[in-house]
Amino acid sequence: MLINDKYKLGIGGYFMNQYTEEGMATTDLTRTATDQEIIHKQLFLGTIYYEPYLLRRNLWETSLVIETGYGRTVNTVTSKTGNAAADKQNTILIPAGIGLSVNIKPPAFFKIECFRWIGINLMTGYRAVLYQQDKRYQYNGAYWSISGAIFLDRVFDDFHVWKKQRDIARANKMIQLSY
Repeated sequence: MLINDKYKLGIGGYFMNQYTEEGMATTDLTRTATDQEIIHKQLFLGTIYYEPYLLRRNLWETSLVIETGYGRTVNTVTSKTGNAAADKQNTILIPAGIGLSVNIKPPAFFKIECFRWIGINLMTGYRAVLYQQDKRYQYNGAYWSISGAIFLDRVFDDFHVWKKQRDIARANKMIQLSY
């Protein structure tokens, strides 16, 4: 949601799906020091954000992203050899972050206005976990993102312009008919 052309408020979502292999560090008598484990980490995260603009130009804009959210981590650990039972944990995660966002906003190609409505978003920053139930894995760190973007402010601006043009054309037609 764009407010006063100065900042945005919004919601976002993130997903991570990562597999890693590590050596087991355990004193369990059923496992040996050479056992390997497969760790499947999944992160599901929803955020709300406040984003004041730093610079706005016709074809690009940059803003500061301040966000917090709520999410869940689902971590599954299994033995690579298959002798050990899977350990699965589904826990709460509350992160906060700060970053920098750059939107690339193309012009209307071939005089087709809808091309102005889509673009590319580049974002980078640092996210820290404020609260985490499962302390075994660390989710603090830098992040980056490249994604498509839809610029709803441009969509609404174009619809308002089209509506004004239509109303003016109707008014001119009514004036011509009255003569």
